[in-house]
Order: sequence, then C-alpha cells, then structure tokens
Amino acid sequence: MNLAGRREVRSFTRRERPLGQAALATHERLGERLSLPEAQWAHLGEGPRDVVLDIGFGDGESLLTMAAGDPGRDYVGIEVYRTGIIKVMRGVEAQGLANVRLIEADVHEFLGKIGDRCIAAIQVFFPDPWPKTRHHKRRLVQERFLKEVVRVLRTGGLFHMATDWAPYAEAALDAVRAFPSLAPEDEERGARPCTRFERRGLRLGHEVRDLRFRKTP
Repeated sequence: MNLAGRREVRSFTRRERPLGQAALATHERLGERLSLPEAQWAHLGEGPRDVVLDIGFGDGESLLTMAAGDPGRDYVGIEVYRTGIIKVMRGVEAQGLANVRLIEADVHEFLGKIGDRCIAAIQVFFPDPWPKTRHHKRRLVQERFLKEVVRVLRTGGLFHMATDWAPYAEAALDAVRAFPSLAPEDEERGARPCTRFERRGLRLGHEVRDLRFRKTP
C-alpha cells in the first residue's frame, strides 16, 4: 500500500501455480548465473555493449530468438511470471547463450532504479491489452511508463511495441504524442520474430500493429 493508503495499480495480476520440482531445480541451478541482481540495475548500460530491454517476455520465444541472432548486444528480460523465466533459463542453457540476463520484478520498480540514457532499445511485445474499460488503467504503455522510457533510452534508441489489440494500439499512439522526443517510424515488424501470442491473434482475425519510436535529442 502506498503513502496515500491506496493500492498501486499494476499492469499484471498473479495467476500462477506453484513451481514443480523440476522447475525449482532449474531455478536453483541457473538462477544465480542468469539473474541480474538488484545491486547491478543502476549500472546497466555503463559498459561498451548495447543493452536491449525485453519487458514482459512471456514464454520467452522472441527473447531467445532475438538474443541468439544478435550476439553483439546484451538482452535483459523483465518478467513477473516464474514459469516464463524458467523456460527462458532452459532455453539459454540449451542454446549456450551468453548475452541474456533475467529480472523477476515489476517493470516500474526496475525502471526507477536504472540510470538515464543508458538503454539502446526497449521492446514490449503483446502486453496484456486489458480490454475492459474499467481495466484500462492497468495497461502498461501509458504516461507513467513512457516517462521512464524517455528517461532511460539514449539518443537514437528504439522503443518498439507490438500488439494485436487495435484499441490498445490507438491508445498507445495517443499517449506517445505527449512525448515529442519519441519520433514515430514506419510501422513494420522488422526483425521481430513471430510469437505464440501473435499467431493466436492472427488466428482470431486480429490486426497486428508494430509501433516503433526513435528517441530524438
């Protein structure tokens, strides 16, 4: 509970079963090596390698694919659901990837602890659209989040959102207009791999939108 005595609005809800023994063993074996400790959050982007944030990576399909195809950059995945984190840990081990680190945290908490202009790219692929009007306040891509995106992206950095929910895409575009330093680029999928969520949306007849913005001085 915050100082005003009201619960903080989150962009997620906990709906997860306890981890099984195999998943717990994976976390025990790989967690220390692949997790990025909170003490290191403030130092992200200080080294010579570009850092890409993958926020809410779900089952990790796109994160693993992009990291494997882009070994010159470091990928940091932020997720609150441990089943997805465990799956990515297993994928990193199986593929022998050296450029993936993971954070189990609320993204707002995480972003508030990293430095200014330190991130090369931020990607949010198929976030929960929270379609009901009363739940729109839970959507991730709105003013509070975008303020942090503008702060942590370096000049020339990319913010890339993909969604198959048209009203969310339009709401995100409206929100970004309040941040003139985020210059829109042509909507294109680019190098983004197709994900399970995208395939499901396409089967349902949804239009997939890729919203890309470049940080300007």
